[in-house]
Amino acid sequence: MTEDDLVADILDREGDTYADEHSQPPIDQPTGRGGITRATLTDYLGHPASIEDLKALTHDQAVQIIRWKLHRLIEVAHLGDITFEPLRLQMIDFAYNSGTARAIRWLQRCLRVQRTGVLDGSTHLALYERDLWLVNQALIAARLQMIDLWTDAAAQRNAWEEGLESRGLQFSLLDIP
Repeated sequence: MTEDDLVADILDREGDTYADEHSQPPIDQPTGRGGITRATLTDYLGHPASIEDLKALTHDQAVQIIRWKLHRLIEVAHLGDITFEPLRLQMIDFAYNSGTARAIRWLQRCLRVQRTGVLDGSTHLALYERDLWLVNQALIAARLQMIDLWTDAAAQRNAWEEGLESRGLQFSLLDIP
């Protein structure tokens, strides 16, 4: 999977249209194309974004904003420090979908280091010492566990489970005959 694939996949999975509580399935907050929230659009624009701004996003604008957001995740959360590309891309997607601190905490669970929500020294050291192919696969399992815990809590969330599981599993490197 490449960054281009990740952007296309985000647009596919998050939707290439505006969505809100009246959409099917309904969502918890209004989003523009690609799951872009008002907070993300506000950060991108540098001034408060409105619901109308979310609704007006074109496909090309959404692609630009998603790329910008992914690069911000790489820069601010130091996800670019992860040397194994499949794990790095999975962490970028995980952070885009679930938030940076949550994604890093689940990675830290897999590495069995203190859960700080930041790529700190002990996390870097563990990443250096571990087989990152195995860490990638372990993070997929951990991510699915997180999704299962979250989706079992409510009927609507349960309806999203299959899509979220598929999203996590797309990063698998296992050879399946």
